[in-house]
Amino acid sequence: MRKRLLFLSTVIFILLILFSCRGSESDEGNTTVTYISVASEGGNEKLLGKPFTFKVKDNLNNDITNESKIFVNNQPISGNIFTPTEKGTYSVKASYKDLPVNPISVNAVVNEGVAFKHRILYEDFTGTWCGYCTIALARHDNLTAQTEDYVFIGIHGPEGTTDPWANATSTELETLKNVTEWPAMYINRNTIWPYDSNYTDMSVPLSQLNAYSKIGIKINSSITGNTVNAESKVFFTDNFNTLKIAAFIVEDKLVHNQKNYISALYGGGSTIYNYVHHNVLRSKLTSITGEPIPSAQTTVSNEYSRSFQYNIPSGYNTNNLKIIVMILDGNGTVLNVREEKIGTNNNYEFL
Repeated sequence: MRKRLLFLSTVIFILLILFSCRGSESDEGNTTVTYISVASEGGNEKLLGKPFTFKVKDNLNNDITNESKIFVNNQPISGNIFTPTEKGTYSVKASYKDLPVNPISVNAVVNEGVAFKHRILYEDFTGTWCGYCTIALARHDNLTAQTEDYVFIGIHGPEGTTDPWANATSTELETLKNVTEWPAMYINRNTIWPYDSNYTDMSVPLSQLNAYSKIGIKINSSITGNTVNAESKVFFTDNFNTLKIAAFIVEDKLVHNQKNYISALYGGGSTIYNYVHHNVLRSKLTSITGEPIPSAQTTVSNEYSRSFQYNIPSGYNTNNLKIIVMILDGNGTVLNVREEKIGTNNNYEFL
């Protein structure tokens, strides 16, 4: 009898343990969604400018990425892909039906492997009175047809002529480059694009265009009333010495009659009526030759920041004003250049 009771007690004890274990497993969520997790595919550390792709799963291993909201540094992102524009560590979490989640951290790092888009600078010393300057204007059009990787500045003058856009900054640049004949054209400040009748050969500017740059530039700006507050940031993925930053204000799409002595261009007439002029120089935001960047900030993984302020004169079209920022070496050669409309923001152009 005792043996039978002992056997029954043992069976009951085992059954209680089994049912107790099942209840515990259910409580831990093996059959119920109780929490979610977020992960970064391909690792939690990537080069700056490379995208992170996030996946969200519940504790039953169901992929719920498309039904979740993902936050980076507490800011919601669109979809599940995030590309950092600043180096550093980012906190990532997800939201789904108010279920708990543990945030993760991802890190954007910089090394010599990071590169940026390279752009060349085309400066055209021109005038609406100058009938031969249409060669330079046609070169602008043909260069645009071959590449978008350049920034153009139309430097009008000289003062005292009928050109309506000659100004003190234009005169400074004319003196700097010793311009005595118009047009005069320069690529990256120090390469002369000789004047001749050839307006289709783009070999001079394109020879200065590199596959990449180790200097990245971005520009952010806002407008309050007639005041522009702007900030340019410059990122370095190589070590540099004796760099300068120069910045200018230009106005695009200015309309004025243009003299023309080249019969093969623009219909051959002596005057091009209502010609649309591009990126006309309005003013400088720094010295025309640039201001030094501290050498401690021009090394790998460093970011330099420079603020500007500009009061818009009456008569300027705010919608067509742009900021142009360039980085020059110790010889005054432009290493990279960027433009952006005022009141807008852009990011580094990573390759």
